Amino acid sequence: MFKEKTIPLYAESNDCCRLKQIPCCNRDHLLDPSVIGKVEKSGVFLTGYENAPFTPFMDLSSLRLEMGSENLDITQELVEEMPFLIRLSDRFIPVTFFRLPNGQMQKPVIFFHGGGFLGGSTKVLENQCKFLAEQSKATVISVDYRLIPENPFPAALNDCKEVISWIWDHAEEWNLDRNKITAAGESAGGNLAVSCSLSETGKKVALTMPVYGALDLSYAEDTDYWDYHKYEVIPEHYNHAITRLNRFRILNNTIHDLYAANGEDVKDPSISPLYANDLSKLKKAVIIEAEFDYFRLSNDLFAERLWDSGIPCEVIRYQGMDHGFYDRLGFCQQTKDCIMEMALQIRKL
Repeated sequence: MFKEKTIPLYAESNDCCRLKQIPCCNRDHLLDPSVIGKVEKSGVFLTGYENAPFTPFMDLSSLRLEMGSENLDITQELVEEMPFLIRLSDRFIPVTFFRLPNGQMQKPVIFFHGGGFLGGSTKVLENQCKFLAEQSKATVISVDYRLIPENPFPAALNDCKEVISWIWDHAEEWNLDRNKITAAGESAGGNLAVSCSLSETGKKVALTMPVYGALDLSYAEDTDYWDYHKYEVIPEHYNHAITRLNRFRILNNTIHDLYAANGEDVKDPSISPLYANDLSKLKKAVIIEAEFDYFRLSNDLFAERLWDSGIPCEVIRYQGMDHGFYDRLGFCQQTKDCIMEMALQIRKL
């Protein structure tokens, strides 16, 4: 586990988070070397959002192939991997079960991959699911929900909710403890995990864990909280930080248009869970953030709303990291630490 300290969520906040510090570094508000290297390798700085390049069309196949980063299998134990088709009322949804073959009843962790609702898959995060299963001693069920633009909202959300209900109904067959279900996901998957837990399905979920969840798909300019100045950064890393923020600001605008493709209000709580009025069905949350993630500000506000409603919530923030670090298992120390933190929370259930 990393060296850490407790800090305010932001300058004016009375609430705090656990900051996981960059290894071997005592400075504040700087980027991790891996993030700097990523920006410099790209050779592109997006320092002005208004002047960002506009692409009038997308090569969706190529974009999907680019989803995720190189990662490694770092498990030390045998983890079984069992692909399965879940039969729902009018369709099949592919899932993969990852579990230690110990014959014991295990807690179910239902995991929703990221990829902006338009890409990603179980295969991209296979090693992360295996490591999470090993460390938590739980069964990780990774869900290949339907993607946009072929299947706009609410297809993915309905898939995820119905899979949670299916696991609840079939827990005994799979030797799972239905009373200790965790809904987890990264990025778009974090959105889906939180949205499921806020719905009636949330009554079946004991713990919700979004990793840099995309909790507000609104355009930044349509919110009253999003501001570059809220991301404090040392001067020599400013261009790198702004580049990473703008990259995901642009991607969020694409998601906004393709996910809510039928004219839905993007501030509908089922699309952007930050705006939910009723939080009562969500029992407990652990919110994992990256310091320089475009969605961090919405995550902070959501955590405050949970605390104000008396719902147990913990916020863990990784100093100097950006959106997408969960992809880099085996190459990024923070990814391993993040999964070990998630496993600890699952074991405590």
